[in-house]
Amino acid sequence: MYRHLGLAFFAVHLLCAPAFAAEPALQALARKEIGADHGVFVRAENGEVLVALNSTRPYHPASVTKVATTLAFLSKLRPDRRFRTRFLAAGPVDGGTLHGDLIVRAEGDPYFLFANAFRVLLALRDKGIGRVNGAIRVEGPFYFDWTPDPAGRRLRRVWTGRLAADSWPVVTRALFPGASMPLKDFALRFGRRAARKRSEARPPRVLVVHASPPLLRHLKDFNSHSNDNFHEFSYQIGGAEAVQRILRASVTGVPKAAIVIDNAAGDGRNNQLSPRAVVAMFAALKRTLRKHGLSFSNVLPVAGVDPGTLQDRLAAARYRGAVVGKSGTVRVLRIGTLAGVAHTRKYGRTFFAIMTRGVPLWIARERQNAFLKGLLDAAGARPLPAGVKPPPAFMEARLEAPR
Repeated sequence: MYRHLGLAFFAVHLLCAPAFAAEPALQALARKEIGADHGVFVRAENGEVLVALNSTRPYHPASVTKVATTLAFLSKLRPDRRFRTRFLAAGPVDGGTLHGDLIVRAEGDPYFLFANAFRVLLALRDKGIGRVNGAIRVEGPFYFDWTPDPAGRRLRRVWTGRLAADSWPVVTRALFPGASMPLKDFALRFGRRAARKRSEARPPRVLVVHASPPLLRHLKDFNSHSNDNFHEFSYQIGGAEAVQRILRASVTGVPKAAIVIDNAAGDGRNNQLSPRAVVAMFAALKRTLRKHGLSFSNVLPVAGVDPGTLQDRLAAARYRGAVVGKSGTVRVLRIGTLAGVAHTRKYGRTFFAIMTRGVPLWIARERQNAFLKGLLDAAGARPLPAGVKPPPAFMEARLEAPR
């Protein structure tokens, strides 16, 4: 009898054992630190799934969407692509005066800032122009210091010394170390254009060509600072519709219809990705970067290292430089996301996506940090080598010969 009771107990134990099996350590960590109602997916470099918590549920990715836009740009354009703004004289130059409008022929460079405008001002003065008897006339999409300037009004204020004068010494010290160059000696003056005879009209002549920093610098800085001008910039490649199409074509192992992007910077309410789709997106970006001989740190911020949204995340010495990724928030919707690649000794490059909603953003951020610290402690953080600090962006721009 007792023997049969023992066998029965043993059989029941075998049947019930799975219900009492210990949860994998990293899965339990995600449930504890992030919460059972949120999404986490973590996959090792060899494909092993380390965490899958609500991993197929759609979430708003917020600014993690910018990773998809980065992928789309590198799928369509070369990393060294530059965007040019041409400055033309619509009249003759005589005695230091341009008799006619100064035309700004733009092609949507999003990185034309105050310092870039001062570089062009110096080039115009080198051409002998100190006065413009005419207006600034803009042709094409012209963004000045992250803001549309379709009439060139803000550009004129900079060139006349009435706006952003504190950027002038930054430029002159970089270009002419030790030189004394007061802005008032270089500012342009504007006057009214006198009527000219039709017979004197001539085609506009290119004076200066400003070429933006390479696309790669745009991508790195836009992601590091989570600049929402990324949405406007995406029209260079077809906008959010093109970003969604390229992402759907690039990822593997996730339903394409579940990928929804209607704002290329992650703003708005309708973007949707699951944690699995986000990890698949990072894998697709890795493949695209490899084609160009690049790595994640060329286009995304390194936590604890690069200025911007991740500068103070995982900044302690034991973690600094071990995570490359992208954060995102939509405050009005209480959405907080963090996704990227953790460099570990045990699992190699470990892809992760953490997607929360409905909790205060400071709490979401603390939970994300706690989970990643636990992951890095368990797997062994392997920080990236320190990179070289890039020059100021205006120094990566260049002035080209008119043509």
